[in-house]
Amino acid sequence: IPGLDMLSDKALVGFLKVIVEINRDLQLLAYRNDPRLCGDNDDGFSLRMGFGLHAGWAIEGAVGSLQKVDATYLSPHVNMAARMEAASRQFGVAILMTRSFFKLLSESAQSHCRKVDVVTVKGSNVPMPIYTYDTFQNQVFPQLRAPKYSNLALEDILSRQAENYDASAWTSDPDLTQLRCLATHQFKKTFERGLTDYLSGRWDFAREQLEKADKMMASNDIGGDGPSRAILKYMKENDWVCPSSWQGHRPLTSK
Repeated sequence: IPGLDMLSDKALVGFLKVIVEINRDLQLLAYRNDPRLCGDNDDGFSLRMGFGLHAGWAIEGAVGSLQKVDATYLSPHVNMAARMEAASRQFGVAILMTRSFFKLLSESAQSHCRKVDVVTVKGSNVPMPIYTYDTFQNQVFPQLRAPKYSNLALEDILSRQAENYDASAWTSDPDLTQLRCLATHQFKKTFERGLTDYLSGRWDFAREQLEKADKMMASNDIGGDGPSRAILKYMKENDWVCPSSWQGHRPLTSK
């Protein structure tokens, strides 16, 4: 379908912009030092959100009562998106995408995403690759301002930028590039080698590469790489020995 890649790109960009804004908004940032939220946590309070992205059909309908009516969406694909959102916590990432969604993205967008595992979900035995876009949130994002001599308000400028989106944004948009600043070429290659060895059953080599990838992300929000740790945890539960029945995928434990 013409333009579907641009529409899919915009969906991903929209969620990435949300992640940036919750780490840029001054009111939200003020909560980080609020003693009512920090408690005994010396690192302060941080707001975090996780998102699951999938593509498929859904049925829209109204639910509620005469006092309040809401729109709801029903389908197996809606459930899949919910599973991805839940699994984002398991993988320690802000965004988790299915292959169905990933395939709709432009080549430029795909090149900046990372495959993190191959899983099966409840109710299906079909192996499904899943992907993420690396986000480093514990950093300072510059405040947005309208250009000095512009006659447009900031909201109007941002609206025009969204309307005129093209794939060059993945290398030119400061927010998108700043988010993935820790996902260097060397890191992605190291993780890719570890993932390939893991899926191929060479778990001794996979462990070495994934532990190296985890250390390369030591400056990340969780002090390492979430996907690497998720796979290492699974291998450790199997005593680091690849099962004889291994077929290159595992069941996703999060619903």
